[in-house]
Amino acid sequence: MHRLRVVYYMHRTLFRIGFGVLALAVVVAGVLGGRVLLDRMDDGEGGGRVSRALPATAWVKAPPAQVRDGGTLRLAVASLPSNFNPVQADGATPDAATLLGPTTGGAVRITADGGWTVDRDYARSVRVVEEDPLTVEVELNTKAVWEGGSSITAADMVAFWRAMSGQVPGLQVASTDGWDDIESVEPDGDFRYTITFDEQRSDWPKYVYPRLAENVSTSPQLFNEGFRDKAVSSNGPFTVSSIDEKTGTVEETRNPKWWGAKPKLERIVWRIATPQVQAAAFVAGELDVVRVDSSTYRSVTGKGSVQRASGSEWTHLTLNGGRGPLRDVDVRRAVAKALDRPAAAASVGAGVNAPGLPMLSHVLLPVQPGYPEGKAPKPDRKGAEALLLKAGYTFENGKALKKGRPLTLTMPVPSETPTATARARRIVTDLAKIGITVETPTVDGETFFAGTVVPLDFDLVTFTWSGSPFPVETAEPRFRPIDSPQNYTGVTPKSLNPLWSDASEELDREKQAALVKKLDGRLDDAAVVLPLAVVPTVMVVRPGVVNYGAATFEQPDYTRAGFSATRD
Repeated sequence: MHRLRVVYYMHRTLFRIGFGVLALAVVVAGVLGGRVLLDRMDDGEGGGRVSRALPATAWVKAPPAQVRDGGTLRLAVASLPSNFNPVQADGATPDAATLLGPTTGGAVRITADGGWTVDRDYARSVRVVEEDPLTVEVELNTKAVWEGGSSITAADMVAFWRAMSGQVPGLQVASTDGWDDIESVEPDGDFRYTITFDEQRSDWPKYVYPRLAENVSTSPQLFNEGFRDKAVSSNGPFTVSSIDEKTGTVEETRNPKWWGAKPKLERIVWRIATPQVQAAAFVAGELDVVRVDSSTYRSVTGKGSVQRASGSEWTHLTLNGGRGPLRDVDVRRAVAKALDRPAAAASVGAGVNAPGLPMLSHVLLPVQPGYPEGKAPKPDRKGAEALLLKAGYTFENGKALKKGRPLTLTMPVPSETPTATARARRIVTDLAKIGITVETPTVDGETFFAGTVVPLDFDLVTFTWSGSPFPVETAEPRFRPIDSPQNYTGVTPKSLNPLWSDASEELDREKQAALVKKLDGRLDDAAVVLPLAVVPTVMVVRPGVVNYGAATFEQPDYTRAGFSATRD
């Protein structure tokens, strides 16, 4: 049985830079599976058919022999973290994960399609030795060390598990999710340990390696406050050498204690800037890679190579089934039938010359095995009207009425989010065609989630979810339990509970995909979250940059990232 998780992190407006890097640095640390995101990319025109035209990874790949030795890669994020401990409540931000990516590693590495493989720099083996109870054996690479030179050992893993599972009083962990499903971590010498889970969970690879050294995991003062102005100890090919709040820069240099292949780059320098300033800096030759949207794309056109990858974010319309007319599933299904989803998908990506793909699953992304092929359903207004008639509504002068009252729904829209505003306009138009009036009050974008979404003060709401390499565990809390911090639907169909449990516990990827197919069908019937479109990841990269750029899931190998040896 799934337990209520302790989750401390707050909903934020997240501006995405280098998302493939960002998401997986967090995911492998086992902190956040998927996130709520306010939109930033402006809507326009694009394509609507599902295809795999956009690759999972779009960066230029080059073997080490073709990568120049040396150089500085100049990147950017939107904000400077207030805490550089990425598993502490204040430090569990996308920007912190992105900044620390080159300094971080673990026993598993995420592949392009969201699978995983053992990272031999950190572990010699990671294997399931028993399925009931789920038991995983990890053998560490004995050469792996923390930045200070001490070995990464089983004792670090025991301490980290205790910290992240809430067993150490005073630690402000970002989330106990997953870690509190571990029954025990048993060392077998210094470099081998066995992890036993108290329930099966398919995302177990997130919980097999320590992110912090033992001395940090056991000290509330150090864990909570020790990394406000310095980074946690590196176990990657780079180390944070300076953090300058005045200039808004973070510099990373080669880790002298690194035991793996020598990094090609000499330095990585991060600049803290808004997306608009990032684009201007790229044009001025001050950055080498920048993520763009339609508000910045034109300003960087012709200044670098455009990379487009299938995205890990997707838009949706969520219906509050816990109040008003949407308590009736037939009304919710009528809303679903009325939406012009091909048009919604076609609108995404315009302005950056990337196709917008319809989102056809509540769980899987297009790059993941088992994702359904096909087209988004076209609007079925006759079918929608029939469902409203079944729900007891009549039609008069183009309006749906019950007992003389018009069917009116409220859809709050966050301020200063052009994408959400444009999407809301289309939804209003679609629902007006079946007689439903939608009111769209503007609310403060900064308090949109805390003041509107979390308390379920809406009938309809639209924003962006992000997927993850462990899709079932990411999607499940969006639908159950009823009091899940991410469930904004107002309902939890009990008939889905066995399917969720089976899918989350299935360790075989193909069998899990078959269960997800059933889940998607049932979720379509429940009509509480209506997927709309996949948002592509678009980045502009300076000529010569290799092994880094736009990706859905794949993690860069920072020992290989750099500049082509043939660069002019």
